Amino acid sequence: MGSWWQTIRINKGSKHGIQKGDAVIFIGGVVGRVAKTNYYTSQVDLLSNHSFRISASFINDNRPLFYQGKGTDLWGQPKGRIKNAPQDLTTDSARPLQLVTTGLGGTFPEGITIGRVPWLEPDNTGMFQAGEVQLDKRLLGIKEVAVLIPFNRIESIDHDF
Repeated sequence: MGSWWQTIRINKGSKHGIQKGDAVIFIGGVVGRVAKTNYYTSQVDLLSNHSFRISASFINDNRPLFYQGKGTDLWGQPKGRIKNAPQDLTTDSARPLQLVTTGLGGTFPEGITIGRVPWLEPDNTGMFQAGEVQLDKRLLGIKEVAVLIPFNRIESIDHDF
């Protein structure tokens, strides 16, 4: 995965009830969000994509943070960044904080893993902290994903078949 390639294509589309904006996950947590659907396929923006944003929080701390994808580093590792972390939070590389979804916004349910934050630093306002998010390395070789379809949409899909 190069820094220019931040999407994947899956072999399920609108025929299967998938719509733009649906959440995509795998065994390691968040993969991304459906950006475009065709009849049999869908394009997914990965969570490392610069346009991917989500509300996040740390495990055992329900204060919402702002997560944004940051592409890949020089070694091709997917990266993200958080903003608006309270100043009372501390972390280190030996025991990084685990970042999860908050459930705010309705796309992703609460508690799905996004990544780990090994360090925090003061942001440009001095009121909050910001930090790099280390994403699951398995994102580089994804073979299988799951698309989360809202329950109320499942009933209408069953009637179409």
